[in-house]
Amino acid sequence: MKSFKDYLQESKQVYEYKVKIAGDCPKDCAKTMKMALEKFGCESVSAGKRTPIQESPLDFPNQKFSEVNMFDVKVKYPTTSVALAAYIAEQLKIANDRIRVLTPYDLREREINDSTFQNPKGESLLGKDYDTDSSAQNTVGQKHVDSFLKGLSKTKHNGTQVKGYNDQLLADKLPTGK
Repeated sequence: MKSFKDYLQESKQVYEYKVKIAGDCPKDCAKTMKMALEKFGCESVSAGKRTPIQESPLDFPNQKFSEVNMFDVKVKYPTTSVALAAYIAEQLKIANDRIRVLTPYDLREREINDSTFQNPKGESLLGKDYDTDSSAQNTVGQKHVDSFLKGLSKTKHNGTQVKGYNDQLLADKLPTGK
C-alpha cells in the first residue's frame, strides 16, 4: 500500500498559460519572467515568439501598429490569469494594458466561438438589416402553433383508466357545490 507521501508526489500538476505582451519586450524578457515566476514554482518559460506588426492586434485592440510577443509558461502552483498578468506586468515594469495571460480553456473557448460564427462573405454585418427570410416562421409564430395543434389532434388516445396506489382516496363522483 502506498503512503501519503507517494500519493502527494504523484499528484504533481502543472498549470499552463500563454503570456502575450504587446509592443517591445524588455531585454532578456524570458529570463526575467522565469526568475519572477519562481514565486509560482516556474517549470518553464518558452523563448518568445514575435508576430509581425499589426494595425490592431487581436488581444490588444487599443494598441495600434504593434507586434505581439508570446510566451508559453508552466508553473507548479495554481493562480488566476488576472493575478499572473498583474504580477508579470509589475515585475517586467510594463503597463497592465500591454499584457494578456490566457489559459488553455480560454484559447479553446475562443476557437469554439470563432468557428461557430463565420461570415462566409467576409463583410461587416454591423448596421445591416436582418434577412427577412420567411423560413423562420416554420419554427416560431402562428403557423408553428397551428401545425403543433393539428399534430396533437392527430394523436390517438385510448382512454384506458390507470389504477394506482391512491385510487381509494379519490372520490367516485365530483362533489356538488352547496
